[in-house]
Amino acid sequence: MIENYKGWDITLNWDNKDYFEMNTTKSNFFKKEEKWIGVHLNGEKIYGSSLKEIRHIIDYPSLHAK
Repeated sequence: MIENYKGWDITLNWDNKDYFEMNTTKSNFFKKEEKWIGVHLNGEKIYGSSLKEIRHIIDYPSLHAK
């Protein structure tokens, strides 16, 4: 975990070995928009290309399509 922000654990996706094993084909190898992952205490997940983007999605969820 990189940080906890307003109840969300934010980390880099490539720290997650399950994610790495799922996406080993060249076409799906670490999409930029899924570089960072935020996991809420209730299990909800969000993905973003930067830590700043993840924080923005948490702060302004209505601006981001699910």
